[in-house]
Amino acid sequence: MDILTDKSRVERLEIVDTGRRRRFSDAEKIRIVEESLSAPRMGSATARRHGIA
Repeated sequence: MDILTDKSRVERLEIVDTGRRRRFSDAEKIRIVEESLSAPRMGSATARRHGIA
């Protein structure tokens, strides 16, 4: 299946930007990094849980 035959493709994509930037204290940053390094949790899962891209 390619883009010419795929009927479910997105016709329009709208991006909404909140303009909000999160700020973490040093203690929160350390806790998040420690959590991401602890097994078996993966770093990407920890980032998603804390809303970090």
